[in-house]
Amino acid sequence: MRSHSRGDRFLRALRDDRSGNVLAITAAALVPMMALIGGGVDLSRAYMARTQLQSACDAGVLAGRRAMSKTGSYGTSEKAKANNMFTFNFNPSVFDATNVSYVTQDNDDGQVLGTATATVPTLVMKLFDKRTITMSVDCMAELQIGNADIMFVLDTTGSMGNSISWGEPTKIEGLRSAVRDFHKTINQAVNDNRTRIRYGFVPYSMTVNVKGLLENGDMPYDFMADSTNYQSRLAVFNTPVYEDHVEDLGTANDTYPNAISLNSCKNYGDNYGDNPYKTGTAPNPVTTKEYDYVSWYKTGRSGRTDIGTCVRRVWTTRTTYTLDGYKFTTWRYTEAPIDTSRLKRFDSVAVATNVSNAMTDSAGAYDPVRLAKMNGSTASGVGTTNYSWSGCIEERKTMTPTATLPTFDPWPEDAYDLDLNLTPFDDDSRWKPHWNSVEYSRNNYDYEDTTNSRNTASGSCPSPMMLLRPVELSDNVNDVPVWLDSYLNNLVATGNTYHDVGMIWGGRLTSPGGLFASNVNLDADKINVSKHIIFMTDGIMEPTASGYSAYGIENLDSRIAPRYYSNTITARHNLRFAAMCNAIKAQGTTIWVIAFGTSMTSELQNCASNGRAYYSSNTEQLRNTFKFIAAQVADLRLGR
Repeated sequence: MRSHSRGDRFLRALRDDRSGNVLAITAAALVPMMALIGGGVDLSRAYMARTQLQSACDAGVLAGRRAMSKTGSYGTSEKAKANNMFTFNFNPSVFDATNVSYVTQDNDDGQVLGTATATVPTLVMKLFDKRTITMSVDCMAELQIGNADIMFVLDTTGSMGNSISWGEPTKIEGLRSAVRDFHKTINQAVNDNRTRIRYGFVPYSMTVNVKGLLENGDMPYDFMADSTNYQSRLAVFNTPVYEDHVEDLGTANDTYPNAISLNSCKNYGDNYGDNPYKTGTAPNPVTTKEYDYVSWYKTGRSGRTDIGTCVRRVWTTRTTYTLDGYKFTTWRYTEAPIDTSRLKRFDSVAVATNVSNAMTDSAGAYDPVRLAKMNGSTASGVGTTNYSWSGCIEERKTMTPTATLPTFDPWPEDAYDLDLNLTPFDDDSRWKPHWNSVEYSRNNYDYEDTTNSRNTASGSCPSPMMLLRPVELSDNVNDVPVWLDSYLNNLVATGNTYHDVGMIWGGRLTSPGGLFASNVNLDADKINVSKHIIFMTDGIMEPTASGYSAYGIENLDSRIAPRYYSNTITARHNLRFAAMCNAIKAQGTTIWVIAFGTSMTSELQNCASNGRAYYSSNTEQLRNTFKFIAAQVADLRLGR
């Protein structure tokens, strides 16, 4: 058996003796415990710093995307607004943070992306050579739109064909670009293919155009009148024209009973006889004698040698006159009913335009459409021109005007034109074709003012309206549907400014309880839809008393102002405009108003919903305004 030395026995004893080891173990455990507790403290600080960094990053990209919505681009100014918002929301001194960085940019999807980084010093972990914690967060802001119906009510009056300043496109070209920009912004906002966006259009000037509504079956033809009173002219035929039938009754000699001179005999027919030619409405039949000098026989009566007996040959005829008809006498300028039953269906309708060689079987005064129909049957020689209706309208009956300006409180029951929901039931409540080819103005109310009358034909009919229709959305934000592009290209600039007519039909085409409710309320039981009218104009209200508008010729028809009050029509149209804006807002539609290169009048400003009125001084600002409104129609949201 092996023996052990004293040293070995000591070491074994020391190994087996556990008294006094706790202190050493505790000392050894302090280091990892300190690391664990210190790491928790530093990680907690880092978490709070990261949370604030993320919040600041989100706030910055939201501010940047909001700024981008106003300008349409993401440049230095927009980035500065994002940085300012980030700086406002992240205070580095709270965490002794260093190397703070915030970088933002936009992408092709219209999103604003951001990355924020910061370095936070450790409090405890630096004892273990972990002196800093670097953190980085990402953020993103985008537009995400819900279901929306947008009706564009657009001023397309004559001034839209002009440029605001030299070198700029015309205003209507700028408008086309602005609507396209609006759509591109909406394209950016949609990230769900279940989203439904619809656009509708009401171009207006002195009236509006319902051609598309009728031809597409959205509006029955029965809503248009078959006969319309126009300030027109009647062709008056009351000058009789006779056809004569001549009977020869024979020839005889006639001797003048008294002796006359040779010269007198030669001029007998002129000096002594009746005029041989009978015309006109003489008694029927008419006997006519025609004379011819035959001979003169010298006599010596009374001793004179220069006188004698005069002999003539006499032809006798009997003329019978038969009434052949009546030729044109004059034009009578007056209000007259004219047949519009074919015109309203866009048939070509003949109108009498040249009556200088015309005749009618019966005396009378005929409107130009009736006279053209008579040609070849009970009239002849009538020169005609064929016309087709453009689709623009005269408004239906409105309230009878008085010398006092209307208040629209209470709402007038007989103002059918202002009733957004009334279904036509008689000629007063039906619309009429706007027909400048038969409309004539005159300087006063007299019925036969032929001196100063003039045809009012002019190109004052805007492009057709369009009901709300779904718009195709694309992953390519720059895509514009072909139909939308074509529609915008066909907008025309013509006529004076009647804001009320445009807003009436903007309200009518968006009314949930009106004539087009089936279109407005499509899928209302399945989806929620926000409703908007974007009203753009480049001018103030500018009706004309002598022009031909949706309310006829105002100083003759007196539908808006009584006779001799035509100087008040602007104020009256403004009151109607205001009443219509209030009615539309009351039905739950948001109105956005844009004044393009014109004054932002109180009427325009008050029409807008909750301050949503904007001024654009040039085309670039107009395009940015449309982008901004599109962004507001959409929701601004954060993404990751």
